[in-house]
Amino acid sequence: MIKFSVAGFAEAAKAIRNIPGASREIEILDHARLHARKGQMTLTMSDLDIEAHVTFPCEVKGEVLAAVPRAVLEFFIARTGGDDAGTLDFDADMKQVVARHGKGRVTMQILPGSDFYLIETTKFDWTMKLRAHELCEVLRRCEKALSADLNRIMLHGPFLHQRDGLKLIGADGHRVHVIDLDGPEMTGDLPQRNTDILPGIIVPPKTAKEIQRIFSGDESEITVSGTDRLLVIEAEHLRIASKLIDATYIDYPRMVPQRTESRIVVSADALGRALDGLLVVPKSDAKGKRETVRTVRITMREDAIELFARGDGGDAEDAVEITNEGVKDGTEITFAANFLRDAIEAAGAKQIAIHPPADFGMPFHITGAEGAMFVIGQRRM
Repeated sequence: MIKFSVAGFAEAAKAIRNIPGASREIEILDHARLHARKGQMTLTMSDLDIEAHVTFPCEVKGEVLAAVPRAVLEFFIARTGGDDAGTLDFDADMKQVVARHGKGRVTMQILPGSDFYLIETTKFDWTMKLRAHELCEVLRRCEKALSADLNRIMLHGPFLHQRDGLKLIGADGHRVHVIDLDGPEMTGDLPQRNTDILPGIIVPPKTAKEIQRIFSGDESEITVSGTDRLLVIEAEHLRIASKLIDATYIDYPRMVPQRTESRIVVSADALGRALDGLLVVPKSDAKGKRETVRTVRITMREDAIELFARGDGGDAEDAVEITNEGVKDGTEITFAANFLRDAIEAAGAKQIAIHPPADFGMPFHITGAEGAMFVIGQRRM
């Protein structure tokens, strides 16, 4: 028998229960690996590409290893708030478990814990330490720029790049988000794939989302380690292990032209409101379906920018005050409105700067808070 705090069990179960996702159709992956010994219990769930382990105190004699059904986790999650003592009682043959809390009881068949697949963690080539919420923040600021193009798997996840420090890159072929990691303590070097220009790793999108879900708001220190194929994140009581995207990242610096010194500075809130106001006018494509990606034109003047968008039954215009720092009157850029909206949100600054390109039609830069840069490709109106 294992005895534990129901609140502690439920908190651990909530952290890992989303990991299997659709892979729960494989029977063993609809179970959690349970390993209890020496006053601690570790629960693990996996989808074969990413796994999460969480450890918490318990009372146990000897050692217990089993794969318990997800329903056992849900039983204790649903029963938090009552008597805080819960138990798991395994039969002598380790084929069945009885979960008890108060007068509630669930009896379930179990699987051998030794059958549960675990990602092999080997000696790490590189390691860095930083605060959990800092990692979550840079992942969040890159996620909108990721691609879902099945032919470009290397763009599905953010790229952790080691060049003049550490950066996290999100790109989809039309825009690039580049966010600096603020000086984490690091040993070793990130791996190189076919080039010494782009040492780094590509984090799978599901792994990035799980990191944000599990560690959001957590200000404790974590250790991030890995090889060229594996990423491991370790906190005091929780560990995530994930395979990496096995691909070579695009040479993103070639998508980023030299940034011009001339720029206009504008309130992020005011520009965001103006963009939203333009898009109330509906626009349909050639098949009559409402367009989800809308093109906006900005014309830069001495003390304002003029915004313009076409609609089905008319056009929309607006103007926002700016500070012009060397941009020629009448300079125009056209772009997908949602790309600029995403960059404004990711910049996280009260004011942003728009740097028009040196050559007509080339991508332009957005800058905001220090350590962040956004590049947006232009499109025809």
